[in-house]
Amino acid sequence: MSSFEGYHPLLTPLFRFDWLTRFNLKNVADLANKDLAATAEWVNTTMHDTMSRTALTWGIERRQTHKLVGWAGFTALDLATHKGQIRFIGKRLPVTEQQEIVDRLVNFGRDELQLTTLKLTAPERLDDAVLVAAGFTKNADGPWTWHK
Repeated sequence: MSSFEGYHPLLTPLFRFDWLTRFNLKNVADLANKDLAATAEWVNTTMHDTMSRTALTWGIERRQTHKLVGWAGFTALDLATHKGQIRFIGKRLPVTEQQEIVDRLVNFGRDELQLTTLKLTAPERLDDAVLVAAGFTKNADGPWTWHK
């Protein structure tokens, strides 16, 4: 695909992944703990990176309640070498919900972006068991890594 435009929304049984611009800016700012101006700048930069194919970030909301719970996606994308970083930022969720999000991201990275190596950034909101179940291993130097 020449652009990432078609990669939204993505649906799972519980969640909808969509561009951050589809969410109320105040809700994004509240979750990010930033003021509106800083949040708007961050959202614009994030969308620019997405359209430039160097990152792919979605806001994630509960489908039933339409409440934003976080954002996740891929950063430092290098599609030529099939590598990137993966992250989830947001509220701490129950393990089953974490698993649904992480599995969707890993499967998307593997199947759609043909990524073969992912390094997890910001693992604080994810349980180790979720990462292991999704195929990540923890390296001696700290970062969690997934390989196809």
